[in-house]
Amino acid sequence: MVDLNSLILYSKKTCPLCDEVRDLVSLFHVELKEVNIEDDPYLHQKYMFEIPVLKIGNEELDYRQINYFELEKRLQ
Repeated sequence: MVDLNSLILYSKKTCPLCDEVRDLVSLFHVELKEVNIEDDPYLHQKYMFEIPVLKIGNEELDYRQINYFELEKRLQ
């Protein structure tokens, strides 16, 4: 079972894809913690070309993997 308190969205300020993922996650009525990668040099380098990245429990999904059906499957 996924710990729904551990959803983290790695994003940055100007990111239309991040906005889309945020809106998509809101459909599931779960708590989402957002982390701006620009505030942390390590995270910025790690996720610079992959954001948005959604961490669900111990699993990380990059923008290519995030869609309604994948979220539904992982959040049940």
